[in-house]
Amino acid sequence: MADVERSAHDPGSASLERPLEAAGHRLCSLPTTSTPVAQWADVIYRELRSARASRAVAFRALIGLSDELAAATLPLRVALCVAAPAPCDDPRYDAAIAGLVEHHLAKDRLPLPEWVGEPHRFLKEPWRASGYIDESEVPPALARHGVWLAEADLTSV
Repeated sequence: MADVERSAHDPGSASLERPLEAAGHRLCSLPTTSTPVAQWADVIYRELRSARASRAVAFRALIGLSDELAAATLPLRVALCVAAPAPCDDPRYDAAIAGLVEHHLAKDRLPLPEWVGEPHRFLKEPWRASGYIDESEVPPALARHGVWLAEADLTSV
C-alpha cells in the first residue's frame, strides 16, 4: 500500500496498459467531471433492464446526455463521444444516442465517430419520442436516425 501512496507502484494502469499495447492500443485518461457517452448508454441500459424498468428515467438520462454535450467545450465534446457505447437493449435508444451525438457534433462541424454510422443505430420506423410533433421540429441528425425528438425537448428545464 505504501508503494501505491508514494506512486512507486500503480496497479491499475499497468495491468490495463499491457493487454491494450499488445492489441496495438494505448490507454488515455481525460481529466473531466463530464460523463462520456458510453457511460450514459450504460445508465440507460441499466434503467431499461432494472426491475422497475422506468422508461421515464431512461428518457431523462437521454436528455441528460444531450445537456452534457451541449454544455461541453468543443474539444471535450468530441472526446466524450469517441468510445462507442454498448447497445442499450432497445434500438430506439441506440438510435437516439447516435442521433444526439451527431446533432451536437455536426452543428459545430466537429468530426463524427465511426460508430454513429453503424446500421443498428438507425431505425426503420420513426420513433416519435416527443409525442406528436411536426417533422420540421426535429433536428436533421435525429431525423436521419429515425428519432423524432423536437429541438425544444433536447434540454432539461
